[in-house]
Amino acid sequence: MLLLPLLLAVSPAFAEDEVVPSEISQEAPEQEAEEWEREGWGWGGLPAVAYNSDDGLGGGVVGNIYRYDGMTAPYKMEIYFLFYVTTKQVHTHRVQVDLLEVGGLPLRLTTRAEFSLTRSGNYCGLSVPGDCSIPQRDALLEDSGLSGQDLEDAEARFYKTRFKTPLFFMNARYALKKGPPKLEAFGTIFGQYILPGDFQESTPWPNSLYEMDNPGGEKGLDSMLQAGLMLDNRDNEPAPTHGYWIEGSLRTSVPGISDWDYWGFNATLRGYQPLGTNKVVLADRLVADGVFGDQPTMGLSRAGGATIYEMYGGARAGRGTRLRRVIGKARFMNQTEVRATVWSPTVKGVDIDITPLAFVDAAYFASEWSDLGTGENEAFMYGTGGGLRLAFNTNFIIRADVGVSPLEDWSPSVYIDVYNLF
Repeated sequence: MLLLPLLLAVSPAFAEDEVVPSEISQEAPEQEAEEWEREGWGWGGLPAVAYNSDDGLGGGVVGNIYRYDGMTAPYKMEIYFLFYVTTKQVHTHRVQVDLLEVGGLPLRLTTRAEFSLTRSGNYCGLSVPGDCSIPQRDALLEDSGLSGQDLEDAEARFYKTRFKTPLFFMNARYALKKGPPKLEAFGTIFGQYILPGDFQESTPWPNSLYEMDNPGGEKGLDSMLQAGLMLDNRDNEPAPTHGYWIEGSLRTSVPGISDWDYWGFNATLRGYQPLGTNKVVLADRLVADGVFGDQPTMGLSRAGGATIYEMYGGARAGRGTRLRRVIGKARFMNQTEVRATVWSPTVKGVDIDITPLAFVDAAYFASEWSDLGTGENEAFMYGTGGGLRLAFNTNFIIRADVGVSPLEDWSPSVYIDVYNLF
């Protein structure tokens, strides 16, 4: 079912972008030289199909419109749009404009407007590593007075949240040195308006743990500014075989605009090392990320940096653990993968790399910085598993991963995604 969209997607009119809503990326893939010399307009569209254990099976439409000026790689302008809905009633609808070499400068501007909705978000409390147990649920619902279908609904949704979140995002990247290695400064404006509820209701799920901790929900604007530096010498952005990508950044809520007051930092090191051959690669992502001050629950699951994603748990950071299972202000994570390309056939002019992989995602979290070293509200957690990665003409990646974790009693989680993790 995915094969037709994938073969369409590697045509020159397409560039890689993520489908699942949990990540905001500022990367564009490398293109061949003949594509850089292209002029005029290009476009493409394909079904957006993905699956993961947190959001369910998703489908929709994704498309791109490109403007080429004959000089700028891989395009001068891209307009990207996505309409996406899953079986667990997760919505992501997005329009993004990407401009390169703005004003003749080594400046790239990426602007995004998005609307997301979830009725199946996870919330296991603010304690680390989060308690999603049935005994806790039953104890907290014992005096609720619920019975029959009302009690069954409360039990099914006890560890769930529902939110509507319009979002605006703008990122600027300025090349200080074109490399190699490439040195860039970047700045981000991020605004997310948090609205509890769904299309019918404007409150959290009644009698849920989140509603107990936050009566009425957390409504307001989470507005953030971020600045940082990136040093990059990867041989290929979508599918690197050697090199590194290092970044560091600071972020802060916007005084007088944000309804929460906080600041944070992110330091990330990604490294790629061939193991005797470029067909076998050791890939690693080491992350230190932290928040100080007051941030909404949704923000506590969001890491900063050039790539904004949710941790810990889910398809991006913590495979084998449910998305947002672990949230806290002090977080450190390492992801290690061994990728072995075993076959590289060419099908109808499309080069395909077939790459099995094995991974370990591990993290240490603390609910508050004052919890470090106390033995309370801090924990080490990990997940492990394997998967398969298909790379079409090196640039378009689809992944299928299966992960397990002791936090989830070794119950397998499945992730199928049109994206390369790192």
